[in-house]
Amino acid sequence: MARVRALARRSPAAPPVTVHGELVFDRARRRVSRAGRPVLLTRKELGVLEELLAADGAVVSTEELLERVWDENADPFTRTVTVTLARLRRKLGEPDLIETVVGSGYRLP
Repeated sequence: MARVRALARRSPAAPPVTVHGELVFDRARRRVSRAGRPVLLTRKELGVLEELLAADGAVVSTEELLERVWDENADPFTRTVTVTLARLRRKLGEPDLIETVVGSGYRLP
């Protein structure tokens, strides 16, 4: 039931391919590339990146990511989001695309 609610919150009108600078996210194929180089991501990493791209520069809190990418029953004190973001940043390479907004969350500037 939680998964159905999470899917319902997602915007159905999102374009199939999102471009953010040199980052390209093909939603239909679930593929990501940066500067023409494919980036292999896990399902959770893709979910986090998709939420950050959908926010269009707005800050997304850890709690929102837990609710939208994992589920509403996820432990709010877990470090899962932090660990997943660290792996995602490492895979996306330099310069870092994901900005940490201290006390608020994360965003793609």
